[in-house]
Order: sequence, then structure tokens, then C-alpha cells
Amino acid sequence: MSDATVTTDTPMNSPEARSPDGTMLDQSPSTTPTPPTPSTDGESFLTEKDSAPPEPKEGEGAIAKPEAPAGAPEKYADFKAPEGYTFDDQTLTAATSLFKEMGLSQEQAQKFVDLYANNALQANEAPYKAWAELQKEWKTEISNRFPGDKSTQVRSDIAKAISSTLSPSLARSLNKALDLTGAGSHPDVVEALSIMLRPLYEGTPVKGNGPAATGQTSKSDQPRSAAEAIYPHLMKNQ
Repeated sequence: MSDATVTTDTPMNSPEARSPDGTMLDQSPSTTPTPPTPSTDGESFLTEKDSAPPEPKEGEGAIAKPEAPAGAPEKYADFKAPEGYTFDDQTLTAATSLFKEMGLSQEQAQKFVDLYANNALQANEAPYKAWAELQKEWKTEISNRFPGDKSTQVRSDIAKAISSTLSPSLARSLNKALDLTGAGSHPDVVEALSIMLRPLYEGTPVKGNGPAATGQTSKSDQPRSAAEAIYPHLMKNQ
């Protein structure tokens, strides 16, 4: 059996092979590919469309209610506070919610509470300790400027000058202000007051009992001495 060749060429005598004027048409097959139609679906990185997400299975789309981790109790007991510290209700409520979210047990949460409370106490006490240390340094400087008993004498003299110059109520108010502001321990304040108030507490002239009785009478009224009695002419020439 011989192979049969199948051809799709148009017969030369067929009307399709000739033009209206009888000229033969080119029957060679076309080799020019037809250009593809541009896609408008978006094929570049910036224009491609995201594939549709798969349909969720039954029960997968529901939002589950968050549950507390296994270590957290249903409700925390009252936390213990160190001596001298009081819990802030708003802060404690926020911390308790965080403890529950982290799944902390009562003992673990108490450790965090102790750490926070102790740090807060130290932070509150730090300024007072620094102030007390500064007062101590000032008093040491006063002792250097007024060594020995001079510092005690200066303090006593200033106190006397204040009490003798001001009214009792104003003197108390001034002393209270010196303590409250710490100025009463400042070396420069002490030295300045000692200089300004020095005239008020330095020694004053001693008041006598008046002139002697014999000094109040004239010379003629005074009794004659033995020398005047024996040598009156000599005493008159003096």
C-alpha cells in the first residue's frame, strides 16, 4: 500500500486560485504568525491580580475567643506590697491584665510586682538621699570655714541676732524657711549672715553706775587734804 499525500492546496482551475481577471494567485502557504492579542488581565508584577483565596472550610473562618494560657489563674489574689509602698489601682489593673496574657502564675506575677515596687521606692527615696548627702557636705564646709568652737559660736550669735531683732513669730518663720530650703546649712548663707549681723551681737560699751559722789561737788566744798593744810601756798599754785 502506497502512502497517500494529502494536500490542502487550492486547485489551479478552481475559482479561488485565480483573480477576477484570470491571473493565477500565489498559492504558497503563509508563514507569518498571527500576533497574540494583548491580555488585559494583568501579567506584570504590578498589574497582576492576586489569586482568589481558597474558600474557608466550615468552622475555619470563625474567630476563636482567646483563652488565658495554662499558667495564669482565673483571678489573681491580692498582691503583697513592700513596706512603705501603696499600689496604684489603675497601674495594678493594667499589670494584672498583662500577667494573665503572659500566662504568669500567682508566684511569678508576685515577683514582677516586687521588682516594680522596690524600684519605685528606690526612685522615690533617691532625691531625699541626695539632699541629705548635700546637707552633710555643706556642714563639713562650714566646719572648715569656722574651725573648732567658732562654728558653734557663729550659730549662737546669729540665733541671738535674729531673736533680738525680729518679732517672735517672724523669727520662727525665718528659721522654718532656713530649714525647709536648706539655706540654714549653706556655707555662704551662714558666712553672709555672720558678717551682716555682727554689729548686733558684738560687745557694747559697759554702762557704769554714774560718776562718783565726790565728782559732783565743787572743789571748794570738798574737805582739805593734809597736804593742803600743811602747805596751802604750794597747793594754790597748782
